[in-house]
Amino acid sequence: MISKENRSLSVGELSDILKACFQNPAFHGLKVYGEVYSLRRGKFSYLEIGDPGKNEVNSPLLKCAFRTIYGDSYGLSSIKVGDIVEITGDLSYYSHGSSVTLWGEEISIREEQAGANLLLKRKTLEKLERLGYLDEKRKRKIPALCQRVAIVTAYPSAAYEDILKTLHERFPLDTVLFPATVQGEGASRSLIHALEQAKKGKFDCLILGRGGGSKTDLSAFDDEKLALEIATYPCPVITCIGHTIDTSICDRVSDVSAITPTEGAMLINPSLAEVKEKIAGMEEELNANYLRLLDERQMSLDSFRQRLQDLSPLRRISLQKEKAKHLVKLLHDLYERRLYAEKNKQEERRRVLKERFRHLLSMKEKRFLFLQGSLLSLDPSLARKKGYAQVYCGTKLVKAAKELQRDTEITIHYLDGTKKAKVQ
Repeated sequence: MISKENRSLSVGELSDILKACFQNPAFHGLKVYGEVYSLRRGKFSYLEIGDPGKNEVNSPLLKCAFRTIYGDSYGLSSIKVGDIVEITGDLSYYSHGSSVTLWGEEISIREEQAGANLLLKRKTLEKLERLGYLDEKRKRKIPALCQRVAIVTAYPSAAYEDILKTLHERFPLDTVLFPATVQGEGASRSLIHALEQAKKGKFDCLILGRGGGSKTDLSAFDDEKLALEIATYPCPVITCIGHTIDTSICDRVSDVSAITPTEGAMLINPSLAEVKEKIAGMEEELNANYLRLLDERQMSLDSFRQRLQDLSPLRRISLQKEKAKHLVKLLHDLYERRLYAEKNKQEERRRVLKERFRHLLSMKEKRFLFLQGSLLSLDPSLARKKGYAQVYCGTKLVKAAKELQRDTEITIHYLDGTKKAKVQ
């Protein structure tokens, strides 16, 4: 024991004393059980455990660590938040941060259950689901340009500084801070009070958040009354509570949720650089649309000019003249083609007629020669030359003896002359 008469101790000396105390064998091989409030796995795995069934805000917490650098030989992969576990290990004190850690050697699940807080959170979510507050269609969009923004967070805090800096660097606007306690007992009541105070002003949106923390630090944001206050708030609410492992109920009912205060502030208004870039893009698009419209108007003007020229009387007369010339030429070409065709027909007819005449003449010549031959063959002089004579009774040729009567005078024609005779 250190008596009051002893000199005062420095922080380092007191830390050394505490560290020596924890080296006592009484702090080795301890068995501790509790509900797992948070779990982070890695080369060194860390757990936070508290008394089962108690609210995280009121429950004492113990930080536990396991050396899992060479693998999970402790079975931590089967452990989840809400389980009741029993850990065997040694307590140690770290002067940096003045923290006490239980370095685990063994761990077992004493009772695999969700835990009272997790069950309470689940019931709250089920209630909010029935009320329709978890429906994504219900959530409102952040206005494109906010002029007044309410901020609910701790003051002073790094979260507030980050939000304020980000908002004013991006775009000029008015902000009003409504300070609140963001962790520990009474945090949810403080946050609800701050939200109620903010309702008295007129704001485009409200940003509520803090700079992250353990699950225990963020337990106030799973409060049912706080969630209902956010879900029914008159303006859009952005939450930036910063817990990526286990989403808080407030994040579920807010209109937009972000991981960090800076990210949440970036959801409000565009930055000046973005505005300038957008303006430049709009100017470029406007110029392009103007030039396109100008081209369209010019094309339309040219079309009207052409139509006016087409409807001009002189133009119509000129077109009629051209049409008449075309028709005259067409008629002339048609006449030439018909004349040529008729000439060809006449030539063909003349040729056919000549052919037919030649053929007829040839047939007549053949017929003439045939008749001439027949006529020559019937020439009496030919018979006379052979010694035959022709007998005529008057002018009638006698062909048979019975045709002659006695005392009939006949004329006998010889080759060299005729003789008269009387039939005896």
